[in-house]
Amino acid sequence: MIVLLRLSLMLFFVNSAHAVQSYEEAVEHDLPIKKSLPLYLQHRLGNVTIQGWVQDRIRVTVKKRVLADSEALAKKEFDKLDLISLETSNDIEIRIGHKQGVDLVSKMRDSASTQVQVDLEIKAPYQSGLTVVMGDGKTLILQEWRGGVKVTGKNDILQFSKLSLNEPIFVNCMECETQVKETKAQGHFLIGSKSILLSDVDGKDGLSIDEGNEEVRIESSRGDISIHSKSGRLTATKFDGTLHFQSVDGGAYVSQFTGSLYVQTQTGQVMVDGDSGIQTVDLDTDKSDIQVSLPTHFTGGLDLMSLRGEIVVQFPYETKARVLDAYGPPSPGSIEGTIGSDTKIRVHAYSKQGGVRILRKAVGK
Repeated sequence: MIVLLRLSLMLFFVNSAHAVQSYEEAVEHDLPIKKSLPLYLQHRLGNVTIQGWVQDRIRVTVKKRVLADSEALAKKEFDKLDLISLETSNDIEIRIGHKQGVDLVSKMRDSASTQVQVDLEIKAPYQSGLTVVMGDGKTLILQEWRGGVKVTGKNDILQFSKLSLNEPIFVNCMECETQVKETKAQGHFLIGSKSILLSDVDGKDGLSIDEGNEEVRIESSRGDISIHSKSGRLTATKFDGTLHFQSVDGGAYVSQFTGSLYVQTQTGQVMVDGDSGIQTVDLDTDKSDIQVSLPTHFTGGLDLMSLRGEIVVQFPYETKARVLDAYGPPSPGSIEGTIGSDTKIRVHAYSKQGGVRILRKAVGK
């Protein structure tokens, strides 16, 4: 069933010869589904919005926009492009293609044109698997989905929200700015040198991120999350779980943290603010300072080392003798000891050239 929704006119720009206008058309398609199959979408002509719903059909709204000298020419361009759907034994494929009868020269000319944009709004069964191949420089919005997700793109904007995935998510989108909100997911993000925001994200079953040199920001999230970055920094607030961060030049700034934190960086500064329930803090940097702030009631073992910097501990602690081995005595720039009665090592902090500071937070902080 195809329903024509609207055809609207909007002045785009005018030159001395004639007026060139932007024309828009929106057409709605309902696609019946014979059986439950994954959805495959390859779309390079515009932006895509996909929302999961409970109905056993797919609804696609095709929004076309073109620059033309007249409404007649705009309609001619609109008529060249149509929604094509194909149900195979493996998936349901949706794409925008040329209608039959359009010659090869016209297809090549249209594919090279930058004057036509086609945006898609799709509603589909939320339990389905989903594969999306995006065009360069577009936006993908995915909401309320539960099946597995695969996304491929380049230089795009990705916005995921209210996902509760029962299968892994795999994103391979080089140079893509990414936001993930109110989501439960496992899987892998490869996003190149752009920023990523995780807000209210549950990565209980393991979520990994590979990023280049922009910020990774985590807010009010939990689970088991691993981040690999070349020179981007980590900023995390209100995280509960296990957090791994590895970077060459990026620093780590983690506050209101509970659980276990592992940071390894060569030149980035590391600052950690731990809350009650902190389990393990394992920090290693070559050239920068490390600062860890702990609650006043913290108890646990310390294993601190700095070859050239200063070590400061604002808690009363007890040291223990170290057993010497064949490699000689321990470095003078190290502390092994315990705060309180808990002897299990809770804080490892190693810096070759920077200082190490273990601070005692003020009461109520």
